Amino acid sequence: MRWFADTDLASRDRIPQYVVGFGVALTLVLLGEIALYLALAPRFVFEGVFLVGVVTTIPFLAGIAFGGYWLRTGDLSPSRYPRVAGWSLAGLVGFLLVNLALIAVMPTESWAHVVSWSRWAVALGAGIGLLVGCLEGRAIERSLAAERASLRAEHAAEQREYLDYLNGILRHEVLNTATIINGYASLLYEEAATTDQQRRWAEVVIDESEEMSTVIDDVRILLQSTDGEWELEPVDVSRVLTDEVRKLEHKWEPVDVETSIPPNVSVRADQLVARVFGNLLSNAVEHNDAAIPHVAITVDPGPETVRIEIADNGPGIHDATLETLFDRTESHGSSHGIGLYLVRQLVTRYDGAVEVTETGPDGTTFTVELPAADSPSTASSNARSRSPS
Repeated sequence: MRWFADTDLASRDRIPQYVVGFGVALTLVLLGEIALYLALAPRFVFEGVFLVGVVTTIPFLAGIAFGGYWLRTGDLSPSRYPRVAGWSLAGLVGFLLVNLALIAVMPTESWAHVVSWSRWAVALGAGIGLLVGCLEGRAIERSLAAERASLRAEHAAEQREYLDYLNGILRHEVLNTATIINGYASLLYEEAATTDQQRRWAEVVIDESEEMSTVIDDVRILLQSTDGEWELEPVDVSRVLTDEVRKLEHKWEPVDVETSIPPNVSVRADQLVARVFGNLLSNAVEHNDAAIPHVAITVDPGPETVRIEIADNGPGIHDATLETLFDRTESHGSSHGIGLYLVRQLVTRYDGAVEVTETGPDGTTFTVELPAADSPSTASSNARSRSPS
């Protein structure tokens, strides 16, 4: 059965070649007729009826050959080829039968008239049938494309509604619950824990609730990033990085942070860009086994893009992990969680790029490239300078 299916598929794909070949064959028949009549009956070639038949046949021969070429190179699905060929064959047979009936009831002067008339009927019938088949095929394709687009739009609307609902649950229910857990665990740690073991248990609850809040925040931002209606604007990435470094030092003390951040460097993004660098900086420390984690941040502004490098002195990333580092994972045991997937999603949203440019036992370097933009103050100054006085 598989062999028959493959054979049928191969035959279907060769239909455009058959159509072109048929057009060429009819052209050769016409040329052969002319040569034969010139040799046997020269006067017939210059008769009005024959000349009119030749002139009216040529466009259809060209149309058949071009139709086969268009089938191969056009946007019509190969699944439509057999139906197009069927229309062409039906047109050929139907028009030929009608004209053969006319030949039978109408007197003809010679066999040459019969041959020329039949050839003319074949060319016109096949050409008109091919045209009808191509037009029908395109109409069907457009109808299916419109139907698929409508279904996609309907599905997208349903997904948007569902994501909005999920976002509301995360914001109002789960995150509030995580905050309450964190608050009571902190009270237990400060006021009720009397032994080191109890304090360690309280610390675990506090850490896990904070991690839950971080994951919920990332999921909420991911849901926001799926909304195609966002507006990019100049964002001071120097200020964003400075703020994220301050948060990093507050959360992960002790940590050694080295920065080379020129002032007033702006990129084309939105306020969610802070999550890109917040996640990368947290990863640089969280997965670092050094006694004192070291993080180096370098910003290299260019005319078209701004390049930001974040390097750490951690243990590096395994080759097997590198392949799926930025992928969405269903595994809760992933060492990088949802954070790096969020990073990739947001950077893509800004028409930028993020990659691991170096990794090994001496550390890992992440590089982010974002489109450069005028700083908000510069943009407003330029706008004022262009406005009429």
